[in-house]
Amino acid sequence: MKRQLLLAVLAMPALALAADPAPLRDPIAELSHMSLEQLAKVEVTSVSRAAQSLSRAPASIYVITREEILRSGALSIPEALRLAPNLHVTQISATDYQVGARGFGGALEAQNFSNKILILIDGRSVYNPLFSGVAYDAQDVFMDDVDRIEVISGPGATLWGSNAMNGVINIITRRAAESQGTTIRATAGDRENALAARYGGEVANGAFRVYAKAFDRGPTELEDGASAGDRWHKVQGGFRYDTGNDTNDVTVQGDWQQAGQNMGANPEVEFNQFNVLGRWENDGERVDSRLQAFVDQTRRDRPTDGVAFSLDTYDLEFQQTVAFGTKHQVVWGLGKRFNDVDITNTPTLAFDPANHTIDLTNVFAQDTIRISEHFSATAGIKFEENSYSGWTTLPDLRVSWTPTDTTLVWAAAARAVRAPTPLDVDVRETVGGQLFLVGNPDFRTEKVTAYELGYRSQPHRSISWSVSAFYNDYEDLRSIEITPVTLLPLQWGNEMAGSTYGVEIWGNWQVASWWRLSPGFRSLHKRLHFTAAGSGLGGFAQSGNDPDKQASLKSSMAFGRVNFDAMLRYVGRMPSPANPDYTELSARLAYRLSDALELSIAGFNLLDDRHPEYALPTGRELRRSVYAEARVEF
Repeated sequence: MKRQLLLAVLAMPALALAADPAPLRDPIAELSHMSLEQLAKVEVTSVSRAAQSLSRAPASIYVITREEILRSGALSIPEALRLAPNLHVTQISATDYQVGARGFGGALEAQNFSNKILILIDGRSVYNPLFSGVAYDAQDVFMDDVDRIEVISGPGATLWGSNAMNGVINIITRRAAESQGTTIRATAGDRENALAARYGGEVANGAFRVYAKAFDRGPTELEDGASAGDRWHKVQGGFRYDTGNDTNDVTVQGDWQQAGQNMGANPEVEFNQFNVLGRWENDGERVDSRLQAFVDQTRRDRPTDGVAFSLDTYDLEFQQTVAFGTKHQVVWGLGKRFNDVDITNTPTLAFDPANHTIDLTNVFAQDTIRISEHFSATAGIKFEENSYSGWTTLPDLRVSWTPTDTTLVWAAAARAVRAPTPLDVDVRETVGGQLFLVGNPDFRTEKVTAYELGYRSQPHRSISWSVSAFYNDYEDLRSIEITPVTLLPLQWGNEMAGSTYGVEIWGNWQVASWWRLSPGFRSLHKRLHFTAAGSGLGGFAQSGNDPDKQASLKSSMAFGRVNFDAMLRYVGRMPSPANPDYTELSARLAYRLSDALELSIAGFNLLDDRHPEYALPTGRELRRSVYAEARVEF
């Protein structure tokens, strides 16, 4: 069956060649076939907090473009993140995902979440300070409005703060002026039905857009093929307004969403989330300034194995980029964040205190120094205070060499931390009336000292590639410790340490003007140990259930009115709990009937009727799925 499906997918380009090749105005196809030179000049901001071309960014960074997202058929942010070869994305259930970079992707059995990667949406951190991680069911945007997703593997704490230990994901949406007119997307399939619409226009010396979307997503399955009962649905809306002139820009944007999630035999659980963000930017002759503030409110009902909570976040930050002659570009800034947490305790899971305000204060500075025509260095430091752990110092040093206009070599060393959360310090879990696990008021930050060597090049106009090797040294990783004499209650500790190392490689090969291949590979090796004071309880599995290798091959073809895209991915065996390695295929065939209308069909998990990406019974069986979509623009 796998062979038949693979042959059928490979045969789809032949159908495309038989289609009418008459060209139409298709901005997606046009931009998707930018030359590799043009792609290398795409501006990124996540590496230095200032715009620079991708070819000159001294970090292991992959940019997922808007066109790549739309042509992949991805309907959600986690599915779009699969396009980055330097990430490992695991779907647990219909609502839950884990996303990891360079390991520590989470071990749910040990209450360890993917807590060492930071995600931002238009500069708004969506990292949850209650449990230390990201709730991916609540991270959603109108996918057509995503301009790019910048994915950095490796520490980004000097610029972005705590929890950017192993990576930073920066989701950047387009300006309102770039999303004018009306776009409607209607999706229907065996696993998902959705409807989304966006309208953009001009008003009051600026541009605006508003959008609304809704979906109903089907359940995953249990090992015996029965429904896992995790069907869910969501409605969401939002807006963005941009105005400005040659020197000043102002942006105001916001989103609201409400979702209902089935939890097996239990009643539907709801959550709602609201955010609004304002940003002012001034582009001066030598000094660029930026002031940003956002408010984020999340409310979640109680799931089967957790607590109900509300989380209100208030954030203010200021940043300046200053050019000192031709040799120095300094970025400095400061910020303040309040996270107000209100938890509804249960007899089995409680937090003491249940109401808490987590303060986060930071100040940072970074200098990019042009040593010569071909050499530059970047040195930065951040001082950050967390109300749980006090002040932390987060330094970063990078050197880069550009022997030619198309080649970059870099080396980097950095230090980053994961800050303590209420789950580490305040939690109290009871089993059978016995206090089973408690938080540790002396819990320390988890720390990493990371080293990286990278190379990016375009040796030929049709070939580009990037490779980086890393070595990370970890201290004070979270462990499970016992109470002397009585054993119970267990307590969180910091008695695990060790190192990881590996490589990340990806590239692009423009086989022909109408065909591009993009391979990727990543490896990961862990060497962990417990300190002399550690109990070793739970073993090293609590550090995260990560495969030691992962590979992908993306193919993108355009034949006049027809686009055909496919992605083959291999994920190695996960060790504990054990999950076998697997190979899966996704594909999308799109036909543009006119300038306004595109029809497409997409399939995911095409090589298996069903399979888990995380070990059963924690994980769920994911079925093969197919959907059709109509996309209208006018």
